[in-house]
Amino acid sequence: MNRKLLFLLFFGFIVSCTSKKKELQKDKPNNIFIDSTDFKFFQLEKFDIQEWYNGNLKLKPLTKDQAKKYYQYRLRNGEVDSNYYQFYSLQKNEDEIKIITILDGATGKFPNLRMLIYNSKDSLIGFHPVAGIGTNPDFNLKYKVTSERVNDTTYISTGIKEYVGEFDDGRVSRDSTITKFIIELGFMKEEKIVDRKEFKLK
Repeated sequence: MNRKLLFLLFFGFIVSCTSKKKELQKDKPNNIFIDSTDFKFFQLEKFDIQEWYNGNLKLKPLTKDQAKKYYQYRLRNGEVDSNYYQFYSLQKNEDEIKIITILDGATGKFPNLRMLIYNSKDSLIGFHPVAGIGTNPDFNLKYKVTSERVNDTTYISTGIKEYVGEFDDGRVSRDSTITKFIIELGFMKEEKIVDRKEFKLK
């Protein structure tokens, strides 16, 4: 009698553990949304793509499916080639919030580093440029934007524009803009400017 009772208790315990394991597996997603091996950098405090622009840094490009997965409603039609988007940094990868940066426009004239933020359902809730660089020979224009992280949603961005005037003895005119902005989270939201200062540089 005791043996039968022990057997029934043991059998009940095994069945209970198996059902709980199945429930846990059911709650977990079938795939990992972010693969950390795709990224070159982790938890950056400063964002500057000059090294990449100079050709000294190789990044992994996104596939078409990855571009659709990460850009979601922000994906621009016709620009999902094999090198246009490139993985840059993984900032945060937690259940409640995920933050990554992707080099956007790697095969274009004006590449930008975009910060993409996702909620617990892996839905895109933040999409903001944090760095950029480029030249426009037609207008004798060069520009560069870098950013520094204050916290997960607040950044200080510094932009420098350099212009060579044709009718000003070829002298260089440089402007600098320092902007403190807060990232707004949510569908189609833009960053909120907290402070902006402009300077004329010699």
